[in-house]
Amino acid sequence: MKKIKGTITTIKGGVAEIVFEGEMPPVHSLLESGRSKALFEVVERKDFRTARAIALSSAAGVERGEEVSVISEKVSTLIGKNILGRMFDLFGRPIDGKPFKGGKPFPLYEDGNSSADASVPAGKMLETGIKVIDLLSPFRSGDKIGLFGGAGVGKTVLVTELIHNIALKEKGCSVFAGIGERIREGNDLYLTLKKHKVLENTALYFGEMDKSPGARTRIGLAAVTAAEFLRDEMDKDVFLFIDNVFRYAMAGMEVGAILGKSPSELGYQATLDHDMALLQERIRAGKNNSITSLQAVYVPADDLTDPAVVAIFSHLDASLVLSRDVAAKGIYPAVDVLRSNSSGLDKEIVGERHFKTASAVRAVFRKYQDLFHIIAILGIDELSRADRITAKRAERLQRFLTQPLFVTEAFNDKKGVYVPIEKTLEGCERILSGDFDDTELEKLYMIGEIGEVK
Repeated sequence: MKKIKGTITTIKGGVAEIVFEGEMPPVHSLLESGRSKALFEVVERKDFRTARAIALSSAAGVERGEEVSVISEKVSTLIGKNILGRMFDLFGRPIDGKPFKGGKPFPLYEDGNSSADASVPAGKMLETGIKVIDLLSPFRSGDKIGLFGGAGVGKTVLVTELIHNIALKEKGCSVFAGIGERIREGNDLYLTLKKHKVLENTALYFGEMDKSPGARTRIGLAAVTAAEFLRDEMDKDVFLFIDNVFRYAMAGMEVGAILGKSPSELGYQATLDHDMALLQERIRAGKNNSITSLQAVYVPADDLTDPAVVAIFSHLDASLVLSRDVAAKGIYPAVDVLRSNSSGLDKEIVGERHFKTASAVRAVFRKYQDLFHIIAILGIDELSRADRITAKRAERLQRFLTQPLFVTEAFNDKKGVYVPIEKTLEGCERILSGDFDDTELEKLYMIGEIGEVK
């Protein structure tokens, strides 16, 4: 590759302006500063001699007048057949303290020659072993699923549990993208996956909150590139977990701000929808295999109308909303069943029995929500006999749809359970038919199959 060199004339907030005397590097080129060895990505041309670049590593110590050189015409990540069981940064460099050999550079940006096909229909149903998800928001292979919730309602715990359960049941492999989250959480995830013997089928990519916004916007693309490699080159079905895709939008907002772009609503970059599509539209099926994605989405101030949250919604096939009110009652997973939905919950897809049971459960929960304020003010005895029965069954369904998780065994001394969908349907049908109207609520709380009720 021909050496292209330039000189930094301005460095401000992780954005460098670089003057090139001769040939200009293409957009998305990777630059390295001569003295501080900081890495930059060209994002735009200011004029015929000046390019603007964002830092992909720490820009501490970078000075005006420093020389930079183009080290690659495309920002790339190193990927090889031995990425499973390892942790990487956005360039594919290992961060788990072990050597990594045999990787080849793969560009982060799609070149248009991908074997992926966006028109491939979603595949078979995926059983997660989590009752409330399998019953009311079922997943299919190839789906994009969002896990929405504010702080502290259990998004990361549920993502970790799903990685565990899918590895337990399915033959595919997983890629995890940690975008803008805490370093401690990444370390905890690594140790949890290792403890449950799931790490060997998972590749992890991290751009934590201490990294530059440029690195945080690109780590998701690195993880998607790795998922595409496993799908096409290794011929595997891939599960892509992203925690947290809202932080991806936030990092894009930061990049827009430091580039001096005019913001749109609530300070988000004007290119929010385009930036989100850059990541989301890469998550799709190939000729023989698919990428199924589950994405945790932080909801600021529990406001589902936030522009970043709305931009994410439009790409999803299923959404699970975790509720603070549900969590306050001790119901875990804290899924708000009336605000969650899935395009997979269709009679033609899940079958007549599943669809009828799920519809009946939703109807009971909807009626119970209408009755809740009356019960809170006047008490359950003021309801009609039919409404009392509905309220009883809703409370029992709510307790039955809780379950102990594998990844929380160390915290609550309850052994995790995997519940097949057949057992979930059987339990809900029996509760709806009145078999447990006189059973104490505690006996249905945090159990697996309905047969465990004594």
